Amino acid sequence: MSSNFLSRHVDVSKYAVIFGGAQKNIGITDVTLVIVRKDLLSSYPSPSFLHAIGVWSPPTILNWSIIAKNNSLYNTMPIFSIWIAGEVMRGLLHTHEEEGLAGQEALANEKAQIIYDVLDRHPEVYQVVPNLSVRSRMNICFRVRGGDATQEKTFLEYAEAQLLQGLKGHRSVGGIRASNYNAVPMKNVEKLAAYLKDFASKSHKPST
Repeated sequence: MSSNFLSRHVDVSKYAVIFGGAQKNIGITDVTLVIVRKDLLSSYPSPSFLHAIGVWSPPTILNWSIIAKNNSLYNTMPIFSIWIAGEVMRGLLHTHEEEGLAGQEALANEKAQIIYDVLDRHPEVYQVVPNLSVRSRMNICFRVRGGDATQEKTFLEYAEAQLLQGLKGHRSVGGIRASNYNAVPMKNVEKLAAYLKDFASKSHKPST
């Protein structure tokens, strides 16, 4: 898990292992959160068995039974990164004291819906990339006028002028990508929604 971690309820009991990167909703890079079912901690195959079947033993840092026995302190910890993650957790608990994670899930849904509603109201200008059934709440991807390079460049330039930054899509696919992680406040989402409406209302049409 990565982008959606701590943004919605997950039934941990359904999984043997949950491996989560911190660099989206938990904190900064170089921290990984792993939730391991207890019975797996005592059933780690021996190095001799792994070698016999042609698999090399993973480094100790990935031997979860050793890490658990040492209270996650087997190696030198990235103290600052862990402190940041702790502050994020405390902030979520303070913000959603009564609702818990359900409160953050509702907020994430609301923020994403605000953006999707604007995009869906202007299909002649914006085309959401994924199918409706698999839309992401954390990374909202779309094209401008069918992926017209000039129009998307204009869209990004105008957005930058309004300090709406980091909207350029992934280099492998292009387009526009609006990240909606937990740290993005509602006022920023509303600012982006207002810009989307304004851009769509103006005649930014490809020249003929």
